[in-house]
Amino acid sequence: MINIKDKEIRLQLIAKYLEAETTIAEEAMLHTYYMENKADEDEQAIAQMICMEHADADLLSDDGAEEFDRIVSETKAKPRKTNVRHLWIGGWAAAITLLFVLNFVTQRREEPAPSAAFNTIEIAGCIQQLMTVEDVTSVTASPVKECVLVTATLADGTTKMYIMNKDSEEGSPSM
Repeated sequence: MINIKDKEIRLQLIAKYLEAETTIAEEAMLHTYYMENKADEDEQAIAQMICMEHADADLLSDDGAEEFDRIVSETKAKPRKTNVRHLWIGGWAAAITLLFVLNFVTQRREEPAPSAAFNTIEIAGCIQQLMTVEDVTSVTASPVKECVLVTATLADGTTKMYIMNKDSEEGSPSM
C-alpha cells in the first residue's frame, strides 16, 4: 500500500504522472489526496492539473474502461444488419415515392384516362407480388396508354421487363 501522505512518494508519483507512466489507481490516489488536502506550494500547479483532468471520479475506474470496450465491441457486430435494414427501408421509400409521383402525373393528364387505367394501389400490389417472387433490388414502373411497363433490377445485376395490363373480363391487373 502506497502512503500518499509521504511527500517523497507523492513527488515520485508526480514525476511518473508527468511522464504518462502512472496507472489509473495511482492517478486516483493523487486526485483524492489533493481533493482532501491542501497541496504544498511546490505541488499546487500539478494538483490543479490533476484535479481538473480527473474532476469526474467515475472516469478513473477500470469498470468504465471495461464498459466502454463492451459497448464498442457490441456496435462493431451490428453494421451489416443495420445497412441491410437501411437498404430495405430506402428501397421501399423509393418505391412508394415513385408510386405517388406516378399517381400525380397520371392525375395531371388533360386527356381523360381510359377505363383500363391503373391506380396507384394496383401498381403497388403488382410490384409487391413481383418482389416476393423475384430477388429484386429496385423497381421502376412507367404507365404507357392502357398498360404499365415494369422494369425490375435483380440482385445478380440483370434486369427484367414486365407488362402490366388488366384482364378484359374482370378488370383485375396482371403481369
